[in-house]
Amino acid sequence: MSTNKLESIFSNVKSTTLADVFIDRIVKIPNLDSLIKQAKEKSTIGGGSIRGIKQEEIAGGNATNIAYSLAKFGSHVNLFVIGDEFTKNILELRFKKFNNVSINLIYGKPGFTIALETEYEKNVNIMISDVGGIENFEGEYIINNYKETLNQSDVIIISNWASNTKGNELVKNIFSTAKNSIKLLDFADLSTSTNRLSELIEHLKDNKIVDMISLNENECRILTKFLGLEKISSNYTIEEIKKAASEISNTLEIIIDIHTPLGSCSSQNNEIQFVDSFKVQPKILTGAGDIWNAVNILAFKKKFSAYNRLNIANAAAASYISEYNRGDFPLTKVEELLESRGINTDSL
Repeated sequence: MSTNKLESIFSNVKSTTLADVFIDRIVKIPNLDSLIKQAKEKSTIGGGSIRGIKQEEIAGGNATNIAYSLAKFGSHVNLFVIGDEFTKNILELRFKKFNNVSINLIYGKPGFTIALETEYEKNVNIMISDVGGIENFEGEYIINNYKETLNQSDVIIISNWASNTKGNELVKNIFSTAKNSIKLLDFADLSTSTNRLSELIEHLKDNKIVDMISLNENECRILTKFLGLEKISSNYTIEEIKKAASEISNTLEIIIDIHTPLGSCSSQNNEIQFVDSFKVQPKILTGAGDIWNAVNILAFKKKFSAYNRLNIANAAAASYISEYNRGDFPLTKVEELLESRGINTDSL
């Protein structure tokens, strides 16, 4: 039974997310230059330990983090991941408090990531990854065995397209099958995957199988450059984000949502909405975009105004980074942040 207003709002939404899971080791680096110096010194004497580095390990990955947030907000979730029995055990531990999640394991190698969180001119998150079985996944197993699940889903999210060399095939297979769902594509880091973008963009324009594309500021910068548009600067402004969202949306004829530390923006049919981020002190950087994506698409499905939709997605991400507790975060903080802007959950 729902115990929070936000859970009850989204409790009738059926969602599906796929298909990456990563065993994430999050490593806090107080000083990146110092770590590099110490590592070099250790290498000259044949190795040794660098102690005092705070770390933790959880079952993460874009699809997994998105599924957690979807479930947290009350949606009934089907999570598809590529992994093994060890992965399954870790996932069951992470999702043990939920009764609204089905974990569908596709046997293969999970991903592994070392996420280095440090401050180097600004707060940064450097991920060193072995992407595992998601590297070559076209989705036919899901089509052959779970077509009814796709057909019954209100929203479907394909994440980490950039890590999957068969990402274009996955998008075509899954999104073409799911006729009645709202379909969100999350690229992840595009820097090494632009060679596959032309085929994808051509297919999206011709077949209209994606409803929304979500980008962070780095993905936005790469995509605008690829499309021949004016890219945002390193010290981008709100106006640059709004312009980029509008131009990408008009070019691809798709809803474009951009989430950044400054705030988030949505562009659809020449209508643009920007909402400032909530000012909080972050405990973690890894995974905030996944939380944002999950709540954003739930709010879109429930037909929130763009202003309310972006605010609730921003509030969820802010709660996650500021109140983080081994992948969890409080909905009460989300409500508190919304109320600070005069948004009462009873009126949503």
